[in-house]
Formats: sequence, structure tokens, C-alpha cells
Amino acid sequence: MRFSGVGGGLLALLALLFVGLIVAVAFYTEAVEPKELATWTFPFLGTLLGAILAFKYQGINEAMRREELRVGAINRAILVLASQAHYLSTVQAELSKGKDSWHQISNLRAFPSPPSSHARQRAEDLTFLVERGDASLVVEVEASQRRYDDCLLHLNIRNDLLFEVVHPMASRAGIMGKPITMEQFKQALGDMHFARWETAATNVYQAIPATLEAMPKVVAKLRDAGAKWFPRRKFIERIDIPVS
Repeated sequence: MRFSGVGGGLLALLALLFVGLIVAVAFYTEAVEPKELATWTFPFLGTLLGAILAFKYQGINEAMRREELRVGAINRAILVLASQAHYLSTVQAELSKGKDSWHQISNLRAFPSPPSSHARQRAEDLTFLVERGDASLVVEVEASQRRYDDCLLHLNIRNDLLFEVVHPMASRAGIMGKPITMEQFKQALGDMHFARWETAATNVYQAIPATLEAMPKVVAKLRDAGAKWFPRRKFIERIDIPVS
């Protein structure tokens, strides 16, 4: 855009100088009558002016389209964070029901994959922020996506263990659906499987709250960056992201 603008202005200046030179030569040498000179000079100047205005108008339209895309990229990043936080908040609500570590390990139910699993950050759409000195924000958005992916990974690992190990072994031990102690549960699973189950549950309890806590900070930074670089544009003002 900048190169095109400079090139267009330079071309217009050279054209005007060229026309001026021709007019001056023709006038002083009297090679062409003034009336005849005006007959072809003014249409040429009109055509040149029209071309310059059309060029400028096209440049303005391109700049507006580019700005709309960038504003949309910021708003989309905020919406993706809100969508991901909404899913994690449902998990966090279940986590908060655990009375102690034993209840947390044993009672947390399986969770289905998030309905918005397709909603992922496209950090590459925000790379224009690098040119404006906000490279760290792009990195934070990408890091937030990785933290969310880690949460899903921990939940999936725990779900797999629940259905493939815990339920079958608890059923064989005859303790399925019965109130039992941690020792009984550990004995039914065995030391190795119980350790795997305990680790999987602990990872879930650590990852979800930490990820939820970081999300509102990234949203605030995205909104501030949008207002800073595109002050005449509107950005998503209010999204309630649950914090653990």
C-alpha cells in the first residue's frame, strides 16, 4: 500500500511535468496554436486526474478491508477464548464438588469432548501485531491454546482410564456403585493402575483452574490492543469468563 501510494504520486508528478514541458515548448516555439493545445491538453489532464482518484479510492478500499480483517481476527480470538472457557468452567464446577483429595480422585465423572472443539485460535491471523510491537500478545494467544489443548489431553487420558481400566476392574471386584474406602479402591485397581488414575486426576485438578485463571488476562490484552490500534472500531466489550 505504501509503495503503491508513493509510486502513484511519483507517476502523477512525472506526467504533469511531462505535460508542462510539452506545453512550454509548444507555447514558446509557437508550434501549436493555444486553442489547439488546450483541445488535447485538458482532456489528457482530466483523464490523468481521474486515474489518480481511482487509484487513491482503490487504495482506501484495500486499507479498509485489511483493517476489517484485522479487527475481525482480534474479535474472533476473544470469542474463541470465551468458548473454551465456557467448556472448562463446566469441568471446574464438577471439580469444586470434591470434599477432599479422595473424593476428587474417585468421584469426578467422565466428560464428553467440548461441542466447540473446532474453535481453535489462529495465531497466524494476529501476526500483524508483531509489526506494531505486540509480538508478545501473539505468543500469549498461542500459549493459551496450548494450555487449553493440555486440559483436553488430561481429561481424555482420565476418561480413557475410567472406561478401560477403572470400570472393568471395579466391576470384577464387585465394588461398582458401592461406597468404598480409598484402600478398597486401591486394592481393586492395584498399585500401578491406582497410581496412573491418581496422576490423571491430579493433572486435571491442576490444569483446569490455572488455564481458566489466565484466560481473562489474555482477553483484556486483546481488547486493549484492538482499542489502541483501531480506536474507531468496536470490540467485544463484555464476556463473562469464569475464574476459579
